[in-house]
Amino acid sequence: MLDIDHRASKTIKSFVDSVLDSTPSQSDVRFAEQVLGRGSAIIPALSDAVGEAPREAVLLQGLPSFDAVGQTKILTLLLADCAGRLTAYADFNASVLTDIRPNPQSREQNAQPERLGMHNDFPFIPDKARPKFIVLVTHEVSGQVPRTLLAPAGAIVDQLDAEAVARLQQPRYTALVGTKLAWPKPRRFTFPLLVRTGDHWRILYHFDAINTDPSLSADELELFDAARRQLGVVADKLGDEFGHAIQQGEALVVPNDHYLHGRERMQSEQSHRLVFRAYATDRDARPEWESMMIRLGDE
Repeated sequence: MLDIDHRASKTIKSFVDSVLDSTPSQSDVRFAEQVLGRGSAIIPALSDAVGEAPREAVLLQGLPSFDAVGQTKILTLLLADCAGRLTAYADFNASVLTDIRPNPQSREQNAQPERLGMHNDFPFIPDKARPKFIVLVTHEVSGQVPRTLLAPAGAIVDQLDAEAVARLQQPRYTALVGTKLAWPKPRRFTFPLLVRTGDHWRILYHFDAINTDPSLSADELELFDAARRQLGVVADKLGDEFGHAIQQGEALVVPNDHYLHGRERMQSEQSHRLVFRAYATDRDARPEWESMMIRLGDE
């Protein structure tokens, strides 16, 4: 947890207000352009936290809260710029921000009231484009607030049996990606669900998008599928254990490769919740001159 003291909160609020005042168009992209490169100077505590522990989620408390949606959007963008390189995806939603709230017209699963299963965002996308951090900021919240569910990769692996860990590290899982993206046609990826780098684990997982390789023999298919199911059960258990209901004045910065996240069912009749999401990629993944609007499909 990272507590933002009163003085730092006033500094953040002053910056956010100045960006709002200089952006009469209220355009999200114009907000983002004025935030780029400013995050570390405005919120050095967050920059230091992600620099020292880049694989750990950060819960910020003591942030300023705002009545105007535009100000909360600017704060979300500022936090993403502080965590990494603020990034938008032309082939996803062509926006630097996503509003997360119950919305039956939306194609995004996080806009539906049902429980959102454990996953990471775009786990099969190359390092150049894949989100390194997911930033979530609450604008409005009242009533029975659903928790954001969090499961650290290392904690998941610690609760898996050795045979499952060995199988999950083999590229015996597949996913059809792109059915909801602006790609000419979907692509099928084959990959492991666990990747070890030194002493750390990365997880590639989505609760409903992954299948076990159908070319395996019947016996092997059952063993690899059982390992995948075991990962899902452990992730659900830990997600409940580490979940947090984000309140006003709070934000979550989640390292996308090293945590699975989800959300409890939204009881729309008993609560009101509006959260904004922004993505940050690795600062060194692309040249500095490259636009913040990229494509997930870029190699």
